[in-house]
Amino acid sequence: MRRKTAMVVVGIMLCSLIGCGKKEVDYSDATESANGEVQVESQTTEAESIEIPENIEYTITGAKGTIEVAAEIKVPEDYEKCTVMELSRVVYEDDDIKAMADKIFDEGSYFLYMPYNEEARANLRDKLTTASANAANDWDARTFEYVLGYFDEEDFFSNSDESFDELKFYQTEEDAYFCRVFGAIDGRYYILSFEKNGNNCGMELIRWDRFVGFQLADYSPDSIDVRTSGNASTYSQEESEAMAMEFAMKLGYEGYELVQSNTAFYACTLPKDINMIQTDEFIQGIDGYNVYLGRNYNNYSMAYSSENWIMAYNDLEGNEMYFEEFPVEKFENTECIRVYVDGQGICEMKVYNPMEEVGPMNEDIVFLPFEKVDGIAQDELQAYADANSGKYKIESIQLAYGMVDEDGKKALVPVWYYFGKDALNNQSFHQQNAIVMINALDGTVIKYE
Repeated sequence: MRRKTAMVVVGIMLCSLIGCGKKEVDYSDATESANGEVQVESQTTEAESIEIPENIEYTITGAKGTIEVAAEIKVPEDYEKCTVMELSRVVYEDDDIKAMADKIFDEGSYFLYMPYNEEARANLRDKLTTASANAANDWDARTFEYVLGYFDEEDFFSNSDESFDELKFYQTEEDAYFCRVFGAIDGRYYILSFEKNGNNCGMELIRWDRFVGFQLADYSPDSIDVRTSGNASTYSQEESEAMAMEFAMKLGYEGYELVQSNTAFYACTLPKDINMIQTDEFIQGIDGYNVYLGRNYNNYSMAYSSENWIMAYNDLEGNEMYFEEFPVEKFENTECIRVYVDGQGICEMKVYNPMEEVGPMNEDIVFLPFEKVDGIAQDELQAYADANSGKYKIESIQLAYGMVDEDGKKALVPVWYYFGKDALNNQSFHQQNAIVMINALDGTVIKYE
């Protein structure tokens, strides 16, 4: 019988961004410049202004709960200049693995990391042993020792019939594929992972000293831990944001802007033995920032929401030690980038469901009057208060991009977000979730799938 390991695969989950708002639209052929870049500004439509209050206040009393609305309303500068942008899904292919590895890693430093049969492990054992001589710190060295130790454990890894000898996607189950690469960035070791299935596609880069037993969460700046211990990172929040943006651009993710950055809390455990009975060492603390990036057109970007932007940190389904059980994360109908910058620099980066521009929609943009939007929101909030116990607060209402999906076509449209929280819940973790999301053009209530 195969043993399961409790090793955490930083499995972060995330995102069904936004469900489908039903709206029939016409798509135009985007104009292109000589180099093929879409000319967005020329097709941007300026809508008529609508009357939007700076604040609103009212209370919804339901059968089970109460919602107090005392919200500041935030809109993009020149919000009338809104580009409704059609996007299409990008699926990583075999060639993308090498292309991305070439961009990320020091020249000549990377190799395939797929330890799923004896021959592959023997080859990796020699390479990792050589690399371990250049471990950057004690935790780096212990990670090498831990991983190499498991290479010698009989039946710990699965034994696939695959010949792991080239950089490409390897099929783990029907319509599910993944690949891992080991390499160095300025001498520091990292693992680069790709995964995809019929619905999802993602890439993760994580520093070697955080490859095993790593967990991460966003902390509120008002939490006791942050106020008493501060942030251990040597980089300021602004410096971390700049580093994240620069790194994303280096990999070709241009046109993405800062959406949000949050104080990061991490924990890391290295088990002492294969049975996971004792731990060699456990470290945790507030160190650095999670930086979230999204597409931006004419001051519109995706609104940050904890549910959308990867803030539920759980173990992935399956087991990374068994090739045929390697999980593909489930996050549909979204695109986002998260970069974790700690006191040592870039620690982790995740890219979820990358998209590419098809082009702006050729249609007149007409915003629904805000009073109608708020009327729809009040009906939704009433239903929420009828179904959920407790006292809730809506403190922020924001106009920003949301993604809708119609007949396989994805588009960024302006959406009103009513951000709420449990008024009695004062957790350390940073939370910002939308109780209601409404398409600003047609009033469609957008639901998470």
